[in-house]
Amino acid sequence: AIEEMLVRLNKMAGQQNDTKQMQDNAFKYIGNEMVDLVKELKKQEKKGYKPTFPSFTALRWLYLCAIDGRQLENDVKTANDYLIALLKKDIKRQTIYEKALTAIVLSKHGEAKRAAEYVQSLKEYTVFTEEMGRYYDTPRAGYSWYDYKIPTEVAAIEAIQTVSPKDQQTVDEMRRWLLQEKRTQMWDTPISSVNAIYAFLNNQNSLNTQGAPSVLAIDGTPVELPMATAGLGYVKTAIQEPKGQTF
Repeated sequence: AIEEMLVRLNKMAGQQNDTKQMQDNAFKYIGNEMVDLVKELKKQEKKGYKPTFPSFTALRWLYLCAIDGRQLENDVKTANDYLIALLKKDIKRQTIYEKALTAIVLSKHGEAKRAAEYVQSLKEYTVFTEEMGRYYDTPRAGYSWYDYKIPTEVAAIEAIQTVSPKDQQTVDEMRRWLLQEKRTQMWDTPISSVNAIYAFLNNQNSLNTQGAPSVLAIDGTPVELPMATAGLGYVKTAIQEPKGQTF
């Protein structure tokens, strides 16, 4: 999970020099693990067993490689190619989360049509209400080891942004659900919070742009407000009623 957050941070803000060595070490370690995994799969294949895609860990690794975009060493790249070939064949019984990651991986490896089919399926599983927005209410978007539906929602948003970048309406409706979860459940773990923030900031450079400061005005007259109370953001002020007018 830590490596995933660091890779996502680099994607949004560029390479972070203070974490580069940590990430390089993590990629090297996980890459070697995948090489060993593929060697074992190939041994089983030679014995007559039909190989299937091995694990959720392998899928998350392919996702990390897809959004990081780094050049992989030859043996790691060979292992990844083998895993991607299996992923294309073995697409049954996936959760919504796994389907979203798969769409991103396929998109990054030239499978635009299949990735679009996955994204269409992701949309078809959603439900929508004007109050709550668009979200998943299905066992296929169930619990993971660290959270409930927020990581699934965020992964689906990223998949839609990657494969169907023009579909801003669906993304906005899904973000509305994330905001409602903030109101009712407070994104109750640090991982939930980081996931949700990524969903709002990813591919949204305009959100980081400094615009003109907001101005509060009454009857065209700007109102000067005192500093907010530290920690609360609370402001209280009294406005004198202009002569001859009532509010």
